[in-house]
Amino acid sequence: MSNKTDRTKLHIIQTFFTMMDEVGFEKITVANLAKQAKINRGTFYHHFPDKYAVLEEVEEEIYANFEQVLNDHIGWAVTEKIDVYGRQHVARFFKEACLVVMNFLYERKDTAQTLLGEHGRPQFIEKLERAYVSAVQRKIRLNANESTELEKLQQEFIYYGAIAIVKRWIRNGVKESPEEVAEVISKCMTTPPIEIFESIERGEADTK
Repeated sequence: MSNKTDRTKLHIIQTFFTMMDEVGFEKITVANLAKQAKINRGTFYHHFPDKYAVLEEVEEEIYANFEQVLNDHIGWAVTEKIDVYGRQHVARFFKEACLVVMNFLYERKDTAQTLLGEHGRPQFIEKLERAYVSAVQRKIRLNANESTELEKLQQEFIYYGAIAIVKRWIRNGVKESPEEVAEVISKCMTTPPIEIFESIERGEADTK
């Protein structure tokens, strides 16, 4: 594929997501997308069969790479890490792993904000959530079928607390750096919640 072809395809994708953010997926047509991108419809069809293909290609690219990042960096047997490195180093491992994921999302922040925004795709973020939970369960060798209901409730608290932080970060405009968000998630994962509430009440809450 030539550089010109690559640039045209990227331009179509960028125009598509700008329109999706402004008017929503349902209101996009190939005709108005081509007009907005200042190309003819034949050029669009050279790259994509329809508007659904644009969305699917971008979502699948993000999902596939996100899954690879998770497999490479997220989730490990906590007891093994503590036995080998000591409990004092656990927070560092959490932060390093979180930072990889935060950097991944930060590099795709504009697309992520659109997909999580008012005109976004709930099913897409749900797919990423399932991938994250699955990666953690697989790496720490949790068998969901063998967990008690009370254990499952505790797991939900841990998984979706981290997910909620990431979603709020993206929806609020990705104002904080990936390092800051990774630090917050790491702190929430490795510090008893009561200590976090105490520091908030005393006005001492920070990520250090």
